[in-house]
Amino acid sequence: MKKRIWFFALLAVIVLSATAIYWFYFSKPDPFLTNEQLIEEINQVFPEAAVKEIQDTISIDERHRVVPFVAEGDKYGFSNWQWQQHKWEIVSFNTMEQPYIWKINSEDPTTFRLVWNIHPAGQVDYLTFYLIRQRGYHSRDGQVTYDPGVQMAKKVALQGESYGVLQLPADWAVFMNSLKKVESAKNHDIFSNHFFFDKSMYFGWTAYDKLGKETFPKGNNNNGFSTGGGDLDFLMYLNESKIESPKDGE
Repeated sequence: MKKRIWFFALLAVIVLSATAIYWFYFSKPDPFLTNEQLIEEINQVFPEAAVKEIQDTISIDERHRVVPFVAEGDKYGFSNWQWQQHKWEIVSFNTMEQPYIWKINSEDPTTFRLVWNIHPAGQVDYLTFYLIRQRGYHSRDGQVTYDPGVQMAKKVALQGESYGVLQLPADWAVFMNSLKKVESAKNHDIFSNHFFFDKSMYFGWTAYDKLGKETFPKGNNNNGFSTGGGDLDFLMYLNESKIESPKDGE
């Protein structure tokens, strides 16, 4: 009899523990914060932020949000939010006014998002994002291999909005996945699964005005700051001199 009591008691503990774990980590997220709650939360966590206006709330998926904002001093920025430990938490905050990539799952480039919030004072009409892998050579076991250069571009019109979020282009994700498979076959170690093992590969961006001329955003806030966690990569600004045209690769 005592064994049965202990058995059912243990079973009850297991069921309750499993229920609590599911509720804490895997339950459906609560409704997202209102604009007023967002301002209060950001300014409480980062008092130096002085956020005064929430521009939008952009849903990445059920558990991730991007919130662009305007802060005191006419600063444009963004914050990243994630549903974790049964609450909405701010995982990163930035007023650098510089595009970045948020890697929701660092092992899956289809989850990567390009994010930007460009000050309208720069009169930027559109942005061009780049995925670049520099050409080069490498030697292994006495064999020299040529690595061809790769440059992939994506033009994005701002359409009067200072901010935006774009899923990594499908062909970029395909290229990154194929490159990972090739490198994984050559390097049998624990680091071969990370997408940024190849230091010759990077992301960049360039801004243009309505006449199609390159223009560095005048509102770019070099005195801004970045803080918090999250898996983010900021994009390198590329002058046109650093971008190859078709004739350059001939």
